[in-house]
Amino acid sequence: MMAALALPPQVPQPVVAPCNLIYSGEQRRAGLDALQGGRYAAAAKAFEESFDACPSQHANLLELARANLQLRDFQGATRAAQRFLELEPASVDGRLALANSYFMAQRPRDALQEAEAVLKIDPAQAVALKLKGNAEYLLGNLDSALSAFVTLLDHHPEDEDGPYMLGRIYYQEGRVDHAAGQFERVLRINPKSYKALDNLGLCYEALGDTERATRYFLTAIKLVDKDHPEYDWPYANLASLLLDKGDAEKAFGFASQAARRNPNSARNFYLGGKALGKLGKNEQCLKWLERSAALDPNYPEPLYLMGRVYSQLGEEGKAQAALEKFRALKNTTPRQRK
Repeated sequence: MMAALALPPQVPQPVVAPCNLIYSGEQRRAGLDALQGGRYAAAAKAFEESFDACPSQHANLLELARANLQLRDFQGATRAAQRFLELEPASVDGRLALANSYFMAQRPRDALQEAEAVLKIDPAQAVALKLKGNAEYLLGNLDSALSAFVTLLDHHPEDEDGPYMLGRIYYQEGRVDHAAGQFERVLRINPKSYKALDNLGLCYEALGDTERATRYFLTAIKLVDKDHPEYDWPYANLASLLLDKGDAEKAFGFASQAARRNPNSARNFYLGGKALGKLGKNEQCLKWLERSAALDPNYPEPLYLMGRVYSQLGEEGKAQAALEKFRALKNTTPRQRK
């Protein structure tokens, strides 16, 4: 009898996930429509279902990261970007998505690491330069941030983010003339940049030209009034300028609008309370200041004013307590953006 032939060992074959291309495509289109329409939860659900239906369609993970960022689900965005990179480790888009997720999650060191990995491949990559510059800025490395934004401006002169961030850094360093020049450059690129207009108002206020500053604040307000209801800065900045000029009534009007737009801003309520105090409306003033202090317990300015108002009302115990908190915070709190 012949011996049985020895068969080669069986090599386990990888399990191939089923791929329903039709359903995956339908869900992807639904996700893109939802993303464009601002329905971010629906978009995230659709992209996840699209990927699950056909795991070979890796791009759905990048869209899922985008949708989760809009939902402020930074952990979800990070996971989606990491999953994409596991599948496509050489992808620049995937690394940028992960860097952006880290940045939005307030992890600037991780964002910087990913951005620098992209810049080793392409030193002029615009998104990576922005992420690097912003991460360095948050980490307090202003020279490195300046270098990144100067490089961005050199390679992409029509990108308004470069001069805008250069302006912000120059303003922070007290180089107000240089800052104003950068914000004016932004406006040459995009005349409707309300953020540049707002910051130009700050520059001209710092330079002592309050009339010009007022015009820039009002122009910014006109642009954001209906189209950008979330943007409160020019209202608050104009309120602050009007308080310095002694027009408390108008200042309260703009501070009120700022507080309506952003009810989570301690500064907005502080400015409103300060205006009410100058108008002699102490009870209302205290309510606004107490709201400001509750929103940000580390913000010293409302505590100082509360101490003064309590003293005027004869409540010396409360006045002393507020002023003691103010002194303790003033020594440790960084300067707030005007």
